[in-house]
Amino acid sequence: MNCDNSDNKNEPRIDLEFYDSLIFDGAERTYFVHLPVNYNDTKKYPLIFAMHGGGVLGYEGVMGQSELSELSDDENFIVVYPEGIRTLGFRTWNAGDCCPSATLLNTNDVGFIDALLEKLKNELPIDAKRVYATGFSNGGQLAYRLANELPNKFAAVSSVAGVLQSFPFNPTRNVPIIHFHSYLDPTAPYNGGLSDAPNINNNFPSVEDTLTLIANQYGCDIIKETLFSNSTTYDHFRYSDCNENVLIELYVSKDGGHSWPDGQAFSGVEITRHFNASKLMWDFFKNYQLE
Repeated sequence: MNCDNSDNKNEPRIDLEFYDSLIFDGAERTYFVHLPVNYNDTKKYPLIFAMHGGGVLGYEGVMGQSELSELSDDENFIVVYPEGIRTLGFRTWNAGDCCPSATLLNTNDVGFIDALLEKLKNELPIDAKRVYATGFSNGGQLAYRLANELPNKFAAVSSVAGVLQSFPFNPTRNVPIIHFHSYLDPTAPYNGGLSDAPNINNNFPSVEDTLTLIANQYGCDIIKETLFSNSTTYDHFRYSDCNENVLIELYVSKDGGHSWPDGQAFSGVEITRHFNASKLMWDFFKNYQLE
């Protein structure tokens, strides 16, 4: 069946966006799917999982922030927005050491994402070699955990404003990573420490500690090489000469806060316009596929 954006009523049509669910560990788990505007089920598509941050919003939050649905229309990939279980009005992910209530309930979110991937592969024309994960804040932490625990399912991952919370980090395959952050982020402090988020009482590791730990695990010989630096805009670093020829990329803005670079910001949150995280991560993802 083909699907396009024409008004030809004789053309077979399917919904390009839909909200759906599956039962996992006895609970209904929900997700939102966006298919690119020129979707044609005779082709195989890359897939990006995009996980929301902890808060009252589910898929709508990260979909609005990232504008990945619009990018998928331009670049022809499928984007799926899974949702954490809602507890006391908040949706969170169990990324390891963060975040409640998912951590207190020991929610098996890695298992949910794995089960959802298998379901989607049965229902949609997905290229299983080109499946990627990204997330904001707590969702970015989960992307790191997916790299750690499902390294043979995800060709590459990205985190926006979320550090590694899953230890020990020892994946059976080195997963390429691109990370985005702000030096001024008060919720996931770049230099680590306490967050200004409610109910988060643990000390976060710094971004540098996170990526140095991973780079050492990956056997990278070049640690935090500066590719670009500007005192008023942003820095771009790379960790390279790693085992399996993977790269780790890091973009850090001098402005902005706990937000998605060059996307949409929540009310009252400053956002950087010096680089576009969604476009940069997709350019990075395109370089990688599973064997």
